[in-house]
Amino acid sequence: MRALPIVLAGVLVAPAAFAGTDTDLEIKERIESRLAKAGLAEKTVVEVRVESGVARLEGVATLYADVREADRLARKETRSVINVLKVIPLEPRSDRSLREEAEGEVLAWERYGPFDAVSIDVHEGIANLRGWVDTPYKKDEIEDRLAHLEGLTDVRNDLRVQGFSAGDQRLRQQIHTAIYRDPMFERWRGNPDPPVRVFVDKGRVTLAGKVGSAVEQAVVNRIARSALAFSVNNQVQVEGEAAIAKDRKKDGES
Repeated sequence: MRALPIVLAGVLVAPAAFAGTDTDLEIKERIESRLAKAGLAEKTVVEVRVESGVARLEGVATLYADVREADRLARKETRSVINVLKVIPLEPRSDRSLREEAEGEVLAWERYGPFDAVSIDVHEGIANLRGWVDTPYKKDEIEDRLAHLEGLTDVRNDLRVQGFSAGDQRLRQQIHTAIYRDPMFERWRGNPDPPVRVFVDKGRVTLAGKVGSAVEQAVVNRIARSALAFSVNNQVQVEGEAAIAKDRKKDGES
């Protein structure tokens, strides 16, 4: 791939807010230095502007991962960054291909556990993440795993984080344990990729996943509602119905 020069242009210089603070020019130069040391000059075109301590990154990259890295480096030098870098892939890909690879990346992640449930949709190269994870760091790490996919232009991360209160944690574990002690589901006990996943936040329960029959769907619902929850939102699908819905989505993308 032909190396693209990193453009270090135009700076709007404002006086320092008070004696001893860094000027916009100094901030700009340090950001440029970080970008250069990281090797972004070989694969991106970045223009850095700084005004009143706010950095603005403009230009193009071929990978979404490079956009995230430029943003991370700039934030080491200033309190606020406006990142409008645009991703232009070397080889555009279909949304279906990107979604399938993204789903594989998440499912293959060793830290993707029974209290995580991530749904991925891709439209015009942009991945939309919905669902939940059990710890805050997983939200960013999942985005990091997807950022290196060729052809991905952006990620809209709407993942929620499981509730942290002792009551939420007890309720989540109680429902999960009850489901996988039931004879219909005990074969999945201890499986890192169980068919039904449980989300609890402020005593409100959401169930997600796929089961083999409407009877299993009803059993899961009954187990969750037998717990002391404020509400239960049962989004568990029956496999045949889920497959039909997925096929319809694929037909719409074709």
